[in-house]
Amino acid sequence: MFQRIQRRKAVAAVVGFAAGMMGGCRNAPAPGVEAPEIPPASTFVIDFSDFEGDADGSKTIGLDPTAAQLGFDNWGFSALNVGVWNAILTVGLAVPVAAFYESFNHEPDLQPDGTWIWSYTFHVAGILHAAELHGRIVGNDVEWDMFISREGEYADFNWYSGVSTLTRTEGTWILNKDPQDPVAFIDIEWRRDAETELSDIRYTNVEPGAAGAGGYIAYAVTGDETYDASYAIYNAESSDLIEIEWNRSTQAGRVHAPDHFGDDSWHCWDENLQNVDCS
Repeated sequence: MFQRIQRRKAVAAVVGFAAGMMGGCRNAPAPGVEAPEIPPASTFVIDFSDFEGDADGSKTIGLDPTAAQLGFDNWGFSALNVGVWNAILTVGLAVPVAAFYESFNHEPDLQPDGTWIWSYTFHVAGILHAAELHGRIVGNDVEWDMFISREGEYADFNWYSGVSTLTRTEGTWILNKDPQDPVAFIDIEWRRDAETELSDIRYTNVEPGAAGAGGYIAYAVTGDETYDASYAIYNAESSDLIEIEWNRSTQAGRVHAPDHFGDDSWHCWDENLQNVDCS
């Protein structure tokens, strides 16, 4: 793919030069033909920022084994469970996530068959990769495929595919595990309203035969006045559902986890992440 990207850029440069000489523009499509817009990053990557440690260490107390004695265990328990899914993205799926983010920095080329292709290179942990994001308009939808290569390791691995509406209001992605184990891994379903900024996204583990298959994390921006964001985390192995709600501005929130707390009550924390009475 590295060579193909370079060839495509070279051809594009020649075409662009010729078009410029004739008063045209680079790879100009027919009038009225426009490339589909890539769905925003929020449709691919869940926002975990409110449950990550701050640079000054002010939130990491929630993950400390002694947190319960210090009164931070409601937020800490929530952060620990959110962190499990965060690690899947930041470690296990670092390459396709980086490729997705980088796609917004490039313009696509229209192919003779009507496919739009974004071609570029990017780095992960200092290692060069090449990517081609393919987008095809089919009726009112766009079908997406991401092919990634790492020189000397693998070529044109279809790391994820998806379908989105042309209006980018809803869609799905399916991520494969990795080039060494190319099985379906994470299924993503998403919806968004650009005007109200309300949205929801769910990751489901669909790896065949995996112990955690069927488990999921769902994130939503709800617009509720008290708690305007939420997670629902389901552990398929234990049939355990954890519900987390919080306010993105104040950081105050609450968690409902009967298996962990031994009751059916909500357990709250305040703006300082300290345990408080929910009443």
